[in-house]
Amino acid sequence: MVLNNCTVCSVYELDETVQRRLRVKCDGEQITLYMRRENELSDSERVRIDFFDGQIGCVRTYCEVAVRRNYDPQVAEPWIADCGVLKVMEIVQGRRHLRVKVEDEAVITSFKRGELKGDIQNISEGGLYFITKTRLCCDDTIEFGYTFVETEYRLRAMVLREEDFRDGRYGYGCQFTELPKGARRDIQQYIFRRQNGRT
Repeated sequence: MVLNNCTVCSVYELDETVQRRLRVKCDGEQITLYMRRENELSDSERVRIDFFDGQIGCVRTYCEVAVRRNYDPQVAEPWIADCGVLKVMEIVQGRRHLRVKVEDEAVITSFKRGELKGDIQNISEGGLYFITKTRLCCDDTIEFGYTFVETEYRLRAMVLREEDFRDGRYGYGCQFTELPKGARRDIQQYIFRRQNGRT
């Protein structure tokens, strides 16, 4: 399994209900997890891990992990784990839709965290990617208003992946869960116009 653009993952406990967020580094098929404490992860022949890849989407897997001490002074975390993917169960979101770059600030409502400000970076028929200083959770639902063509829509989406920029900002890839009537058509028209320089 080669992950193209993955910086974070969720590791599940034995009952697969509690998850722990860890930093990830991928080099070809070599996957390394980084931990602040040794007990964040134990050696295991089979552990559930969701990788959030910027190109592929959310990759749900079972992995084998081996924890060891980190002796690299350039890396902040004192513990690391070598990770091998045993089985890919599903890929939740691939980039099936054409997306366009935008730089629009929006007021976003998180069902778990309340109102926050976000900078929308790109948008497609399937979802959006935005950056905020508020930490959200995967599977959180958000709502925001956005104007396509000449109509403003109230849109709802689910957070599928996260990027930690380590400067107090977080990036979130979200998938629309329901689109109002006429929104899909207007989003497609909006993307077409943006691509052809007719904003």
